[in-house]
Amino acid sequence: MQNGSNKSGASSRWGDGRWRTPLPTLGCEISDEGISIARWSRSSSSLETAAWRPLAAGAIEASPLHDNIQQPEAVQRAFAEALSSLGVTASSAVRKPTDAVLVIPDQAARLFVLSFDTFPDNISQGLPLVKWRLKKSLPFDVESAAISYFVQGSGSELQVVAVAAPQRIIWQYESVAEQFGFRPKWVTLSTLAALGLAPGEDERAPAVVGDAGRLIAGVLIAKYNPPWFTTAILQGATLRLFRTVALPAGEDGLLSPADVLGSVYPSIAYFQDNFQGTVTHGFLCGLGENSGNVASSLRDELQLNTSPLVEDFDGVVSGMDPYRAERHFAALLGIVRERQIA
Repeated sequence: MQNGSNKSGASSRWGDGRWRTPLPTLGCEISDEGISIARWSRSSSSLETAAWRPLAAGAIEASPLHDNIQQPEAVQRAFAEALSSLGVTASSAVRKPTDAVLVIPDQAARLFVLSFDTFPDNISQGLPLVKWRLKKSLPFDVESAAISYFVQGSGSELQVVAVAAPQRIIWQYESVAEQFGFRPKWVTLSTLAALGLAPGEDERAPAVVGDAGRLIAGVLIAKYNPPWFTTAILQGATLRLFRTVALPAGEDGLLSPADVLGSVYPSIAYFQDNFQGTVTHGFLCGLGENSGNVASSLRDELQLNTSPLVEDFDGVVSGMDPYRAERHFAALLGIVRERQIA
């Protein structure tokens, strides 16, 4: 989504028109857990300054079916505190509006991977087709939705990745940012943004030869942003699957390996049944101190070798441990890294 409007391109390395305008050098993520704000330079592949402030449980409840900003004053206070820790006062930010990237929770929208025999290049022709396909699948009115899409593949492998959310939900997140002088020029989902951190196609597992010919192995990306756990599967340069479920953490604040395994397995089974390939490697994000135990479980039960999606987050945020930095800033860092290869 770009500024909550019905435009094409908008989600990952697979959005052809994404970088027609310069990438803003400021971004924020509004999640159920808190507010993340970061700056970077146009030539940077890392975040230069970053801050995060927590939100009380229930301040934000991500959903496309009801208001997400449940406690506006608490959200505004956390936003102001995050800005202040970067040396920016709320009043000065309002006086000097700045273009920004806005990241919202995965659960605030719905993502679909749609297959087409042919698809028009012109958005005035393509958007009605996407709306028609989504009409019976969305739990909200398609005519009042913000819809963004991009086309991936060619020939018989033509697919459209479409993201949809009610306009009023997008506006709620945008209005929070706008109160502090942010002009959202691009709105995206947390895990979709973090896909920019996934290794390039040539760095993944090689293709193998099977009964159906040359098969490209699938790669799993699993990201936890409490309470939402999202699995995405890439096959080469193609996004095959994107699934978000509620997965509350235990009393220790961590997900159990069994819960992760139960959530990941259906995605892998669907991919293997529908795309004649195997998932050989996974990248984990946001699982904190239990990442090692989860990785061992996935290896033992699913023969899935895993690595951290972010190899090194030391020093990204002063005073924040690497696990929290990874969870709260992977999406923004993914946007910056994606820009380097666009």
